[in-house]
Amino acid sequence: MKTSLRQGFTMIELLVVIVIIGILATSLFGPVQNFLLEGKLTGMMGNGRKVVQAIISADMSGRYEGLAWPADENADAAPADKPTGPDMYQRFSSTAKYFEEALYVKEQDVTKRNRLKVLKDIEPSMIAGEGVPTASGQTLDDKNCAWILAKNTANAPAAAPVFCTRNVNGSQLVQVAGNDTSTDVETLLNTQKPFQKDGCVLIYKDGSGKKFKADTVFPKQMIGALGTGKLNEYEQGDGNKFDFMQSGSSN
Repeated sequence: MKTSLRQGFTMIELLVVIVIIGILATSLFGPVQNFLLEGKLTGMMGNGRKVVQAIISADMSGRYEGLAWPADENADAAPADKPTGPDMYQRFSSTAKYFEEALYVKEQDVTKRNRLKVLKDIEPSMIAGEGVPTASGQTLDDKNCAWILAKNTANAPAAAPVFCTRNVNGSQLVQVAGNDTSTDVETLLNTQKPFQKDGCVLIYKDGSGKKFKADTVFPKQMIGALGTGKLNEYEQGDGNKFDFMQSGSSN
C-alpha cells in the first residue's frame, strides 16, 4: 500500500505569488483612490448645492430679498429699498461665522430678530466634510467649516463660482480670467482639508455645481462661462470687490 506524500509550496513559488499580489495591488491602487475621491467630491457637491439653493431661496423670499448673500456693508449702510435691520449687511470674519448666524439664530431671539434666520433644511454636517468635523451644539467655527463663501456677489453673473471647498485659494481664483488656459488648477489649491491638492468642488451662483480633479482641469473649465472676464471685476456697486471669505486653517 502506497502512501501519498503532500508537498507544500516551495519558497520560490511563495515569492512568485507574493510578487504577483504586489503587482496587482499596485496596479489597482490608483483606480481605487480615484474612485474614492470621485465619490467624496460627489457627496460634497451635493451638500454644497443644497446650501447655495437654500441661500437663493432666502434671497428670493420677500423678507430677505437681496440680503441673504453676505456683503461688506455696515448694517446702517443698507440700501433704502431693502429691509431695515442688521440682516446680512454686517461684516463676517469668515464663512463659518456666516453659517453660525444663518443656521442658529432663532426668530424669538430679540437681539437678532432682524437677521437672517435658519436656512431651511440645512444641517451642520453639510457645512463640514472629509476630515472636517461637524459642529455640535450651536457653535460653528472654522474647524467645522469645509467651505469658503463669496461676498459682494449682487452683480456677479449666474455662472460665477460663489461657494468652494476651502482648499481652493479664493484670492487666486478671483484673479483668473475665464479664458485662461495656462494656469493649472493645482496652483489654485492649498493643503487644507477636505481635499488638499487632490481636487475641489465649486458651486455657482445659480445653484449648479462642478467637481474637479487637480490633474485634469484648468481654470477655463472653472470660470469659462465668464468669457474673458475675471471675478474680481465684479462688484456690488459700492466699490466692494467680489471676494471669498477664506475659512479655516491649514491642516
